[in-house]
Amino acid sequence: MTLTLTTHDTRFDDPDAATIARVLASLDGDRHVLVTLGRSDLAYVQASGSARAGLALEYQEGSLERHYRSDTESLPLETATDIFLRYARDDPSWRDRVPWQHVPYVLPRIPWYSTWVGYIVILAIVATLIWFWRGL
Repeated sequence: MTLTLTTHDTRFDDPDAATIARVLASLDGDRHVLVTLGRSDLAYVQASGSARAGLALEYQEGSLERHYRSDTESLPLETATDIFLRYARDDPSWRDRVPWQHVPYVLPRIPWYSTWVGYIVILAIVATLIWFWRGL
């Protein structure tokens, strides 16, 4: 399966080790804050933050229920680079480099007034109020 390395404005297909290391080192915490190395939209490892101040890592394995983040939010650049390179080589030991915690998927709750039924009810109330007001 093809690997893709992305930032907010660049994309590298099948990146080599030097490209992965260079892109991770370019994270400055300001304009460049996120790097994702993935096999698909649902299978990836991701780093965010600043190479100088430390990086937080997340990964997902095929579904939203299998989403994890690193316990430490300020990992050194060398550790993050090693994890990314192992992931790129398909070396399963990349998971053992840091402790991970599960990020539970919480289905977003949509309030009733943000649904099409809510809009119809609100429209009916407004139309009724206008009708009563015009009728008086």
